[in-house]
Order: sequence, then C-alpha cells, then structure tokens
Amino acid sequence: MKKSESTLHDVARKVGVSPRTVSRVVNGESGFSQATAERVQAAIEELGYRPNLLARSLITKRSNTIGLIGVSLTDPFFPEVAEGVQREARELGLTMFFATTNDEPDRLVAALDSMISRAVDGVIAFPVQADAGPLVQAANEGINLVIVHPAEPLPGINTISSDLAAGAIRAVDHLRSTGRSKIAYLGTSTRSPNKRAAGYLEAVGDEPRIVTSAPTAEGGLAGTREILSRWPNIDAIFAYNDIMALAAIQALEESGRSVPGDVAVVGFDNIELSAYVNPPLTTMDMDHVSLGAKSVRLLHSLIENPDKEPEHIVHPVELQVRRST
Repeated sequence: MKKSESTLHDVARKVGVSPRTVSRVVNGESGFSQATAERVQAAIEELGYRPNLLARSLITKRSNTIGLIGVSLTDPFFPEVAEGVQREARELGLTMFFATTNDEPDRLVAALDSMISRAVDGVIAFPVQADAGPLVQAANEGINLVIVHPAEPLPGINTISSDLAAGAIRAVDHLRSTGRSKIAYLGTSTRSPNKRAAGYLEAVGDEPRIVTSAPTAEGGLAGTREILSRWPNIDAIFAYNDIMALAAIQALEESGRSVPGDVAVVGFDNIELSAYVNPPLTTMDMDHVSLGAKSVRLLHSLIENPDKEPEHIVHPVELQVRRST
C-alpha cells in the first residue's frame, strides 16, 4: 500500500485499536492512555497517514445537518426517498442537504466534498455506476456514512438495501400464477451488477428473454419494441422500473396488443403515478419513504454511537397487484 493511500482504519489495524480511538488521538480528545497515543502517533508516521481535516470536523463538531446524495431527480424513485429522509430528519431535529450525481463518478466526489465542507454530521449516499469506492474511502476517513443499495457486501460500513432479487423473483412468480409462460425482462445496462436481473434469471431458469435499455420512458419504448421484434409471442414483460413499464404499456398498445389481455406488465418501484394510469400498474413496492426514513435512523445511530458495529439493513419489497396483470 502506498503511504498516501493509508486510511484511519489502516492505522487502527496496525495498532490494534478501534478507528474511533485513532480519531480521538488525532483530534486531541480524551479516553486513551499515553502509551496508546504514542503507538498511534508512531503508526501514523510509519504509514504516512494524513488525517482529512474536513472529516475531522465531522467528529469534533455537530451541525445538526446531514447530506443525501442521490442519482437523479428525473427518476421519481429518488424524490420519494428524499421525502422520507427529510421527514425523519425533521423529527430528529436535523436539516438535510441534497445533491445528485446523474450517475457520474466526478459528481459523486464533488457532492461528497461539498457536504463535508458544510460540516454535515453524516451522509446518506447511493453508489455511482455500482461503484462504492469513493464512499468506502470517505467512510474509512471517518465520515459518518450510510450507503444505500450497494452492489456488493461492504462488511465494515453501514448499509441499507432493498431486497431487489427477491422482489424480481416474486414478480415472475406472480406472472406465472396468472398463466404467463413467455416472460421477458426489460432491463437496463446502466446500473450493473443488477440484482433485479439476477432475480429474473433465477426465476425463469433456462429461457431468459432480456433486452436492456436506458431506465427512462424513451428507453422503455425502444426496449419494448425490440422485445416484440425478437419474441413476438411473449405474454408478459417485467420491467426494471415503473417508468419503463409504463412506456412498455404504450408500446404494446401501439403494436395492437392489449394489456393485460395479450401481454401482462409488471414494474418495479411503485411510484405514485403507477396507480393512476390505465390500466393501473402491477409493481413491486419498495416503500421509498420508509427506505429514506430507515436510512436516517441508521445514520443517526452511527452519529450518536461511532463505536457501534456496522449494521446492514435489508428493506422488504412487496408485490402490489393491479390491473396490468
């Protein structure tokens, strides 16, 4: 490891103490012996660890503010999560700062720097392009952080994940229970690895029918048209999100197919609009507001108890049956 890459956690492992003890030494706090302080200082010099001054301010000060870093405001999923974060933060006497990344790595780093410069007490953040690297680095430098929907397990960091694969399996099982057997998946290649796709593949077994497109209305139209071109006899479509599913219904109707008579459609997210289209959309409900609220409670617990063991919360996904199936 290069010295410039050393983190607070590396120093803690070298000395055999907790990261919080290292942060106390770095910040001149109490709660450790002189011998421990000397060992920590020696490890800092040996490893070349340079404390992040902005991260240090998160440990020594309280601003009663938190940050939320989402992906895109154009996806109804994120505003609903933000509403849950804001409601719960208000109940706890906290103010929320909000930023989006548009799934761009540079914007994630800039958003993190902006949050830290405002001395927020902690951050709730979504990875960019399935890469949690910058978030993991921030956590290792002492930032109070909760990562939402990480692509892979992060043992030392607080995380909250919706049970996406199980939700996809349940969606396919529901379609089969209505007599559908030729089920296509309208997915996206921009958010990978994709647990919804993994759940679909597990559920359908040896006969996958997958088309990927942008997770937008335009992508849903284009993807559905490709599905119909490749498999004109399909009788069901399971979509990555509700926006793509609603576009799929339009594309199916344009092709002369009825929903659900000829083709059943299931979405994912249960955005508010999904209940008010014709036909109302069957979808997997992640309860975004509750997801946001749980994220705040997890972050607040971390802020109040920096030495506690990291938690990994699995948020349930429920089937909401409507007339599109």
